[in-house]
Amino acid sequence: MPGTSTQTTRLLLQVVKDEAGVEGVDRVLGSAGLLDRREQLQSVGGRISYHDKIRLFESAAADLGDPRIGLRLGPVVIKDPDAEPLRALARAHGSPAALMRSISRMYMLFDTAAVVRCERAEAGRAVLVWKVLPPYHPSRIDCDYNIGLLRQVPVVFGLPPARVEHGLVCQLNGAPECVYHVAWSEPLLHRLRRHVRSSKRDKPDLSRNSSAEHRLRVLEGAASDLVSSAPIEDVLDRIATRADRAVHAPGHLLAVRLPMGGRHLRVRGTGEALTAALGDDGVTLVPAGTPLEGLPVLSVPVASAAHFYGVLAAVAHPGQEFFPDDTDTLAVYARHAAASLDIAGFIAEARESGETARLLLDLARSLAEHSTVGTVAASIADAVPALSGADRSAVALWDAGAGKVRIAAMSGWRGELADKLADRVTTAQDSPEILELLNTGSPQLVTRNGSDWAKVALDDFDVSAIAAVPIMAGNRLTGFVLAHWADHAAPESLAGALTERLTGLASLAAVALENIRLLEDARWQALHDPLTGLPNRALLEDRLETSLAQPSRNGRRVGLLFCDVNRFKRINDNLGHGAGDIVLRHVATQLRAAVRSRDTVARYSGDEFVILLPDTETSLELEQMAANVRASLSEPVEVNGRKVFVDVAIGTSMSGPLPPEGTETPSERGRQLIEKADFEMYRSKARARGQTPPAVQGKDYLRLETDLRGAASRGELRVHYQPQIDMATNKIVAVEALVRWQHPELGLLSPADFIPLAEDSHLIAEVGAHVLTEACRAAASWRAVGHCIDIAVNLSAVQLGSPGFTAFVRETLERTRCRGAALTLEVTESQALSESSVNDRNLHELRALGVGISVDDFGTGYSSLAQLHRLPVTEIKIDRSFTTRLAEDRSATFVAGIVGLGQGLGLRVVAEGVETPDQLEALRAMGCERAQGYLLGEPVEAPALEELLRAGSNGTRQAPSAR
Repeated sequence: MPGTSTQTTRLLLQVVKDEAGVEGVDRVLGSAGLLDRREQLQSVGGRISYHDKIRLFESAAADLGDPRIGLRLGPVVIKDPDAEPLRALARAHGSPAALMRSISRMYMLFDTAAVVRCERAEAGRAVLVWKVLPPYHPSRIDCDYNIGLLRQVPVVFGLPPARVEHGLVCQLNGAPECVYHVAWSEPLLHRLRRHVRSSKRDKPDLSRNSSAEHRLRVLEGAASDLVSSAPIEDVLDRIATRADRAVHAPGHLLAVRLPMGGRHLRVRGTGEALTAALGDDGVTLVPAGTPLEGLPVLSVPVASAAHFYGVLAAVAHPGQEFFPDDTDTLAVYARHAAASLDIAGFIAEARESGETARLLLDLARSLAEHSTVGTVAASIADAVPALSGADRSAVALWDAGAGKVRIAAMSGWRGELADKLADRVTTAQDSPEILELLNTGSPQLVTRNGSDWAKVALDDFDVSAIAAVPIMAGNRLTGFVLAHWADHAAPESLAGALTERLTGLASLAAVALENIRLLEDARWQALHDPLTGLPNRALLEDRLETSLAQPSRNGRRVGLLFCDVNRFKRINDNLGHGAGDIVLRHVATQLRAAVRSRDTVARYSGDEFVILLPDTETSLELEQMAANVRASLSEPVEVNGRKVFVDVAIGTSMSGPLPPEGTETPSERGRQLIEKADFEMYRSKARARGQTPPAVQGKDYLRLETDLRGAASRGELRVHYQPQIDMATNKIVAVEALVRWQHPELGLLSPADFIPLAEDSHLIAEVGAHVLTEACRAAASWRAVGHCIDIAVNLSAVQLGSPGFTAFVRETLERTRCRGAALTLEVTESQALSESSVNDRNLHELRALGVGISVDDFGTGYSSLAQLHRLPVTEIKIDRSFTTRLAEDRSATFVAGIVGLGQGLGLRVVAEGVETPDQLEALRAMGCERAQGYLLGEPVEAPALEELLRAGSNGTRQAPSAR
């Protein structure tokens, strides 16, 4: 019968308990006639009938006096800790709209008595249609419950609840379906962050990662749940009933034929319809060409290594959907079911021998509790002698990649023979018997009548015969169950009960080992990055906490390297996200090769990697490791036939001594270490760009991003002006406008503290517009009183690429009455010389206004003369990194070359970062036209600059002499 998940009833009873206490829960259950089912109704994985659900809701509504009680369940599901697997599955869709589009699958986890589908879903709104299936009738309770859940969909993604409109189009009003209009708000910052995250990470794999916890619950409970000493009819009933826990659906069918004879059929709910699609043998499903064609149907074989029993199937109503990995989950459950039928068959045959039956049952139950290959192998090996009459036993595992057999566990072996067996490794080429096992998959008895290898092996281990039974997981060989006879007489052949028992053990081993493999696969997926195979953030933080919780040894401490791939967005934008994936895998490989075996390299997020060094002595050791990382990335990686050079910005941090008991936890200390390394990484990026490293810790970034909105209108952004000196006259002929932020609490912040945030949050246009307006206004006011100096303003890539930017500059010049020829706009070399046609067009349009175009940081972008020549550039600025190294012959030659290049192209050359008289004189000797730097004047606000201009002759300032 179609059922409702007890997730729903546990939420309802929680609402009752919160308002009326335990006594209220008792009253509601008693009134509904369900008091004896309290435990089931408060469980996570159970099912109840649709009628029982409605009866329980009506009882709760009457007791609390709230006929709309269904609306109150939505907020509870957000808080229920046992609902976290469902919330994680929902979050994995990435956005509310994506979850709405997959609503049919999600809804079937809660209820199979109704169908819901998404008519359309887009950013901020969706339309859903819901219909109760016959023979059931719609209820106001269902409408309210749906509305309550839909309101909470955005909450799962950290957004406010949705608005749900459900008007007259309702089944209660005679409409064929209920229609829900859902709308939600997503703040711009939240949406931008989601787009940034989605552009830097892989698309969620809903077929594997997102349902890992659900699969774990199913797999961990299936084995112990199906094992029973009950009669075969009860075992079949249990298999059919428990199938709904593996894959929730309106109907299930189990059709099997047992070795002892007779076909057995079990149907649940709408599974009755599946009988029409059974083949002639009665145990295979052929839906093609039957009335079932087009219905959602999952069908898997019920088969063990020993027997093919039949089919297990699930069927849904039209419009309902299964999750992509439901087939795999149902197949795993079916293998457990087959193993339970094997056990039931063995127990039936061996019921006369109570001890044998007890051993098989105990073994089956114990295997369900094991979580490692070693413990499963040991349990199987221990059971072999009692069930086969052998003196000793072992379990060997087959390594298909290496083509070798290794012993995983043994029983009855002692001393040197045990050591010799433990070290034994055999290949198929060594042993004809193993080769035959691989080819036939049939049990074998190895005696002295066999190959030369067999005779030597029997002599080496002092046994007279070995029975070898393959452990098969489907068609894949996993290993062997081995029985050895030494003191007792060996059987003449493998037949009858002995073969059945050993095959049964191998079947149990196959299911248990496959179960562990699937569990380990699910755990690995939960703790590793699928693209690079590296540990993910969760595993890194766990290892970091473990390292920090351990006492330091001989002053050794925990170190971190926070690595961010430089220019990764440019790689994605220019070469595509597939190329970005290749680069990330390359970086992961090189980082692993650069560290020690005890270190951890993790993909933290997007293009960020963290290296954990759990045993570090000094900061010098950290720097050496950082150097190793950089060296490992010195060679280019080939991407789609192109060679790409990749490097990383690195920040480091190191733990201090353990804090006093009861203060900071290892988790808090680990978070602080990561934040500090992240902050240091940003500082290293700033230094590499010739910027002042930020002084604000990373944890303040979100606050700064919020405070930056509207800072210009509040008068918090201050424009400072740094003089530029004409080298021939030593007079101030221009100034560069530089923005500062007078934060009301943090004080005056430099551009390095907030400009990167402004660029990331798309606030740079607001900041840039304010600076340009203030600079033009200042230039016009100075010219009005006789100070005819030029003004330079920096542009961001966002401004330069904006189609309306030229119009804004024209309007600003007109509004402030500033001459276009007095304004120079500075763009970095990478911006100006990019291949963007938008940038090229804007630069030409700006130049047409009379505005000068300056290439800032010239010499750092590796541009070509052809690129420089094709653009309307009027000036180049020599980067401060070259100015500071003028004392070096090679650097001086390079700077002289830039000056000569500028003169040859008819461009004005400005050197920035001049801090010493020697640098000034060297630039003057090279013929550089203008200079700027702290030697010639620090950035000051407009009033201070006006004082400086008034103090000089005709608004000029004498530059310091070198003498």
